[in-house]
Amino acid sequence: MLGKLGWGARHGSQAKATPSRDVSEAERQVKGRGARDPDSWRRLAVACARARDYRGEYEARRKVSELLPEDLEPAFECGIAARKAGAVDEALDYFTRCLALQPKHASSHTQYAKTLDLAGMYDEALEHHREAIELSGPSAESLYHLGVTYARNGKDDLARASYEAALDTDPSFARAHGNLGVLLDRQGDFERAVHELKRAVTLEPTRAEWHSNLGALFGEHRMFDEAIEEFSRALRLDPENAEARFNLGLAYLDCGLFETAIVHLKKASEVNARAYYHLGEAYHKKGLYPKAIREIRNALEVNPDDSRAYYALGCLHNKMDAVDEAITAFERAIALAPDDSRAYYHLGIAYDKKGASEEARDAYRRSEALLARPS
Repeated sequence: MLGKLGWGARHGSQAKATPSRDVSEAERQVKGRGARDPDSWRRLAVACARARDYRGEYEARRKVSELLPEDLEPAFECGIAARKAGAVDEALDYFTRCLALQPKHASSHTQYAKTLDLAGMYDEALEHHREAIELSGPSAESLYHLGVTYARNGKDDLARASYEAALDTDPSFARAHGNLGVLLDRQGDFERAVHELKRAVTLEPTRAEWHSNLGALFGEHRMFDEAIEEFSRALRLDPENAEARFNLGLAYLDCGLFETAIVHLKKASEVNARAYYHLGEAYHKKGLYPKAIREIRNALEVNPDDSRAYYALGCLHNKMDAVDEAITAFERAIALAPDDSRAYYHLGIAYDKKGASEEARDAYRRSEALLARPS
C-alpha cells in the first residue's frame, strides 16, 4: 500500500492558509501607532499561525525582532517562524543571532541544529545538538530532536536509540513515542509501531497528527476499517488536515467505496496535487472516463514525467476507443519506464484496435520478454 499509493506517516499537517477575522483585526491594530508596538505584532503573528498563514506569521515575528533587536526571545521566535514558512536561510540567520546574544542558550543550539539539518548541513547539525545536550543535560526534548536529525539522514538505528533514550528520560514524551512508531514500522516491527503510536494517541488524544500517522500505518498494512477510523478522528480534530483528508480518500478508494473516495479526494486536490492521480483512478473505476482523463491530465501538469499517469491515460483512451491518443500515451509511458511490461501489452491492444497487426505483435513480444526476465 505504501509503495502503491504513496501513503506515509507525516510530521504535521499540510494545508493552505485560510482567511481569518482575527487576522484582519490584528492587521488593523498594527497600523498607525500600533506599528511601533511589539505586542500588536505578536498578536498578528498568533492570528496568522492559527490561520495557517506561516509566511504572515514570519513577517509579523520579524517586525517584533526589528523593534526589539537586543532581545533573545523575538529572534528565537522569528527563527522558528521563518523555518515554518520555508525560509531556511533566514531561520539560520536568526538562530545565529540568538547564539551571538546568548552563546550557551541550549534551546537555540537545538533549533539551530534542526535548521542546519534542513539546510543539508548534517555534521554541523550534530555538533549543535551535542552542544545543547552538554549545556542542558540529556533532556527528553534534546534527545528527541537529535533522533529526528538521525532519522532524516537515514541513521535509523541511531534515531531509534535517541528516541528510546528520550523515553527513558520522560516516558510521557508523546512526540518520541509517535516518531519511534513511524521508525519501527519502517524497520518492519509493525506490532510495536502500533503500540508506540497508540501510546502517543493516549498521551495527546487531541493531536490530529498521531491519529493520522496511526491511520497511515493501518492503511499501509491494508487494515482499512481501522485506517478510516483514525483518519476520520484526525479530521474531526483538524478539518484542514490535508494529509489526513488525502489518505482517507485513498482508504475509501482501496475499499472500493468510490463515491466516498471521490468526495474526499476532490477536497484534498484543492491543496494537495498528489490527489489528482488518485481522483482520476476513482473516476476510472466508476466508469466516468472523461472525468478520469481530466484528473490524470491535471496530475501530468504537476508531474509531466510520471510514467504511471501516462499508462493510466493510455488505458482510459483505449477504453474510449481513442486509439491514436492511447498509443501516444503508452509510448510516453514506455519512454519514461522502459521495463513496464503492462504498457507494452496495452500498447499492443491499441495497435490491434487500429489494425496495425505487426506493431501489435511487436508490442506483445516485448511485454512477454519483460515478463520472462528473472525477478
